[in-house]
Amino acid sequence: MGSTRKRSAAIDGLRVLGIVAIVAGHVWSDRSNDLARMGLYTWHVPVFFFLSGYLWAHDRSLGVEFGKRVRTLLVPYGAWLLLIGAVYGAYLWANAQTLHVGNVLLGGSYMGAPFFAFWFVTALFGACLLLRALQRFPVWLPWAIANAGLAVAYLAPDALTAVPFSLGVAVPAMIFILAGMLFRRIAPKLKKWVAVALVAGSAALVVTGLAQPLDMKQGDFGTPVISVVVASAISAGLVLLLERMFAATIPRAARFVTGAATIGLAVVFTHSAFILALSIIAGDLPSVLQFVIVLLVSWSLAYLVSRTPLGSVFTGAGAAPRIRRPGAG
Repeated sequence: MGSTRKRSAAIDGLRVLGIVAIVAGHVWSDRSNDLARMGLYTWHVPVFFFLSGYLWAHDRSLGVEFGKRVRTLLVPYGAWLLLIGAVYGAYLWANAQTLHVGNVLLGGSYMGAPFFAFWFVTALFGACLLLRALQRFPVWLPWAIANAGLAVAYLAPDALTAVPFSLGVAVPAMIFILAGMLFRRIAPKLKKWVAVALVAGSAALVVTGLAQPLDMKQGDFGTPVISVVVASAISAGLVLLLERMFAATIPRAARFVTGAATIGLAVVFTHSAFILALSIIAGDLPSVLQFVIVLLVSWSLAYLVSRTPLGSVFTGAGAAPRIRRPGAG
């Protein structure tokens, strides 16, 4: 989730918020918490696709796109897959169980614990590459293909999730990248109140049940049309709100947030392993305590790894970021 361009602290703040929401979603949804699903699953994954569109570089070639996404997404994917797979496989072997290697290699919806979030990375990779390949064609074609993918998701989601690495899900997920690109063009013209209206209006639709939460890994895009619009609206509203918030943020705090976002992909990969480990070691911990522990341990590990020679391999970032406390000199 790093970038060679000048980084926006507001966008990085939204990345951090999205990662925190993903961790929270896995902690609380595992306990059949409907409120967590309503409040988090509606937007916490779509926002990353939306941001990819919001930051889309229109002049980038397909070859450059492929190289960038391999370095920032697939290399960390492979690194954490090998490391977590080796540790978890050893644990299963010690307990007379076996790791389902075939499912792990297929990725996507075939993966279970402790690889819950891995699907998202390959889906994002596939969506970005597909859209880049379609960039040379008329602008309506990517929209048509994304909407056709949504139609399949609504009618036969199993057909999408059967494709390894969640590459089937990548097709309808492309709609959020397109939404982010569209929003980037109109955002400068919007009034300040629009941000609150987008988030509040979307929240009302979610609370009333008119917009059901998404579970994209399972090919579930919620209430047809409405949930996709709501997820995009929440993402857009959060972009506007955080841009306003970070406009008044002191530089040290902004640097801290950017440092946390730069290594955030490692948190996405590792948090479900720590959730599983805590359940084995400590049993049924209170949700809040489990959430705090997993968040702190995952980000701490990400930071430590980023300071090693293999930092870029495990985080997808460039040079190791300096994460300083907001009040530090």
